[in-house]
Amino acid sequence: MKFIYCLGISCVFMQNITPQCFTCKDAPSGTIFCDDFEDNTPLNQKYFEINNNNGDFIRMDKVGRDMSYGMRVKWQAGEVGAGGLSKSFGKTPDSYIGKNASHPNENFDEIYWRMDVKAQEGWTGGGPAKLSRALCLANSNWAEGMMAHLWSGGTNDHYLGMDPASGIGTDGKLKATKYNDFANLRWLGFKSGNIDMFSTANSGRWFCVVGHVKLNTPGLKDGVFEFWINDTLQASSTNLDWHSTWNNDPNNMHINAIFFENYWNAGSPVEQERYFDNIVISTEPILCSCTVTGIKNSTFTEEVHVSPNPVKDVVSIDIPENLLPLNVHIYDLNSRLILETELVDSKDIIDVSEFKPGVYILKTLSMKPVKLIVTRGYL
Repeated sequence: MKFIYCLGISCVFMQNITPQCFTCKDAPSGTIFCDDFEDNTPLNQKYFEINNNNGDFIRMDKVGRDMSYGMRVKWQAGEVGAGGLSKSFGKTPDSYIGKNASHPNENFDEIYWRMDVKAQEGWTGGGPAKLSRALCLANSNWAEGMMAHLWSGGTNDHYLGMDPASGIGTDGKLKATKYNDFANLRWLGFKSGNIDMFSTANSGRWFCVVGHVKLNTPGLKDGVFEFWINDTLQASSTNLDWHSTWNNDPNNMHINAIFFENYWNAGSPVEQERYFDNIVISTEPILCSCTVTGIKNSTFTEEVHVSPNPVKDVVSIDIPENLLPLNVHIYDLNSRLILETELVDSKDIIDVSEFKPGVYILKTLSMKPVKLIVTRGYL
């Protein structure tokens, strides 16, 4: 759902970013791998390599979105590497990388991937460098044909940036000889995002990160790398020469792995935690916003009628008696839960006098969501 919010002569185009409603049981079209960490399948049966950092990077209850299961990582003060997950898909160069690979007999020239990320309240130190990367692991020595890095950058490393690199020369031949063979990589241009997801001010909030990489047509410079945060495009390059003519050879590797990482080059300044949830790898675009699905006995045919709207102090909801008691959640446009309450009487009201002016999303489990405009002006 999209809408235009106007106040005075200023209008802002916004997208209704709904709260967490994702589940791998209802994964989006095109998904080739999904992990919301809700099932207890051991991680070593899903990924080809897991580093749990001696128990600091583990699956835990109530650390994911909406207090679901997720992955918790803990950095000790000064610690650099705090664990990671490595997932393969498509054709791989050996059985180790190919362990648990999704769609192991296919080649993938275009991939989207998602991960939800949250830093603990009071997070300090900016971005911890490596977050995620899509790769072409070209041989058993882990030489990289390409790397689509998503790692921190920008002012005070508060931002997520993309840093594409290729281990294949413009002659179409593999130059990289090993993993992170920096001397033999071509760097294709760093670009920073514009949402300071790693700042202390944004700690304690979930951010949905989606990356997109597409290999170039052999011999052309039409490769793509771009990424979004909460459905907002952060940076994009559409003229990349990832592989030159490398993909003309049917025996050569394509995109075949994504790493989800916790590696801080400078080390964490203090002991602190962050959390992962909702990993998706897909051949089609992935949205962070979604509509609520899978709730039994709910058809969502009824609208939520709130008044007044815009509202200054208190709002009432026209609730059919058969729906009482009714749980109500109000979220901001970054999917952060602002208020949770239960209405037991049709005359109950909700006090929003402490809300900052802006647009919010009011949701129940029984009726369609509605945008709620809070203002401090005269109504």
